[in-house]
Amino acid sequence: MVAAALATAGLGVKAGFDYNRENYIFDQKQRLDRELLRLEMQIKQFDLFREDIRDLVESTVGKMEMYHVVGALLLECVVIYLTEGRVRTAAPPFVLSLYWLSAAGTFTYVLLCVWFSMYASLSCHSLGVRLLTRFVRLPI
Repeated sequence: MVAAALATAGLGVKAGFDYNRENYIFDQKQRLDRELLRLEMQIKQFDLFREDIRDLVESTVGKMEMYHVVGALLLECVVIYLTEGRVRTAAPPFVLSLYWLSAAGTFTYVLLCVWFSMYASLSCHSLGVRLLTRFVRLPI
């Protein structure tokens, strides 16, 4: 009689364990799917962050390259103006000094424009690389 009671209790425990085992396996599959989906969404989010940083850096570098090109063309015009542009008529000395002073000032400002545009482009590019490598890394 005791053996029959133990066998009945054992069958009940086995049925309960099998029931809970199916639920446990189902829960584990759901948990794994949820974790994989979370990781995929996090990777996509960081890809978007990285793309935003690349777009901002590309925009700034593009603007600075345009300033660089325009500044180089203006610098060429100023150098030609300084070397080949002569005052043909006899002008008072103060007019000539103002002429050469304005030409030299123009050369200085355009040279600074080219230099600063090159520096801004390089520093923006290096900052973008630093942001991508240090702060917006993929969550692995």
